[in-house]
Amino acid sequence: MRKRRMRESMSYVTLLVPVDTRPATDARLALATALANRFDASLIGVAAEMWRVPVMTDPLDGGYATGVVIGLEQAQIEARLSQAEAKFKAATSAVKAGSEWRQAMQPPLTAAAAEACCADLIVMNHRVHDDGSSMSTVVPAALVLAAGRPVLIAPPEMTNLKLQTVLVAWKDVREARRAVVDALPILKVADAVVVAEVCPHDEERATEARLARVTAYLQRHGVRAASKISVEEKDVSAADQLLALAEDVRPDLIVAGAYGHARLQEWVFGGFTKALLAQRSRAVLLSH
Repeated sequence: MRKRRMRESMSYVTLLVPVDTRPATDARLALATALANRFDASLIGVAAEMWRVPVMTDPLDGGYATGVVIGLEQAQIEARLSQAEAKFKAATSAVKAGSEWRQAMQPPLTAAAAEACCADLIVMNHRVHDDGSSMSTVVPAALVLAAGRPVLIAPPEMTNLKLQTVLVAWKDVREARRAVVDALPILKVADAVVVAEVCPHDEERATEARLARVTAYLQRHGVRAASKISVEEKDVSAADQLLALAEDVRPDLIVAGAYGHARLQEWVFGGFTKALLAQRSRAVLLSH
């Protein structure tokens, strides 16, 4: 009885959505609201922006001009944060479990990553051309590695996530195991889940056995899971093969581990993670 209650309690309780004043954020808020209501979860909105360091002025003015420039920009940022708050509250008034608002004058990535400690899942969408700089918007790829929470990244215009079919891009490493557990609430409500792996020709039997263990684990959680193997093709990358497999399976969501690290203040990703972040046609859930 206790084990059954524990399995039933595995759901998303709180979602987090980064917010700014751009029109592209409207779809993200609609999606976050729909997901919050689907899982009976509360929703936290977070907005942040950092002022830019102004160009050096005359050193003889004692820094007066610099202070004026910074003060003006801070006032503009506060106005934009207020606009973002109004947008969030208007969009999330229908969240049944309630919503909360957080804002800060600091880099958006820093603020979103700090608030991630309060959330089970972060809702983002793929970037579009008008996204602005990292001083005013959150870069999804950077958030995946910084947050310590799963990040759902949807196509720019997606407002509702269907969960008829979910594709789990499996690789027997820590990040993929983490992603499967992080995605369990979604996998449990999906109509069908396909766990797929690309493997060398001489490892098909071992891969079949490995995927059988993964699907058995999911089935014990009530997930309607099956497995699929794609044998490596000559001159075709594993990333391209899995994306081709996604075209066949046509999933509403791809779940995968995110493989990457920070290097010299840049985010460096593995080939498949980079491919998932580059495509815009499907929602992805990434865990690092």
